[in-house]
Amino acid sequence: MTELTDNHLTQQVLDIGMNSQEDDLVRIEAWRALGLAGSSELLNEVLHAAAQLVRDPDEDEDVQNYALQTLALLPITEAEIQLALEVLQGNAYILVKGAAFAVLAAHQHVSGARSALDSLQSDADFGSSAKRVLQSNQGSDNP
Repeated sequence: MTELTDNHLTQQVLDIGMNSQEDDLVRIEAWRALGLAGSSELLNEVLHAAAQLVRDPDEDEDVQNYALQTLALLPITEAEIQLALEVLQGNAYILVKGAAFAVLAAHQHVSGARSALDSLQSDADFGSSAKRVLQSNQGSDNP
């Protein structure tokens, strides 16, 4: 399976990923599968659901982590960049913050990502990583 393009199946997987009554490991696998939904007609619903889940303070941190990891794989917008920055500036568990950083690093071409990485250069946890990501792309920006 390289893509998740069937709308009915995608909706079922998304419903499992969002169902807090479902076992967390099953939900994590659902979010991992949703990383294959990049060309799905339901992509916007997946992005919205991930943001809703990540912003829920009562949500399991491991599920939040995988929802963010899924965003690192999907085509995203500036809204998801802002979500990642909010997580990094908040009080989230460090693994959740790491997944949020991965979203920024994976999507530097999306509006706001480079400035978000730039703002993290003095961050105690992610400053050196932000510098490294920005420096590694300076060479690729100049052919």
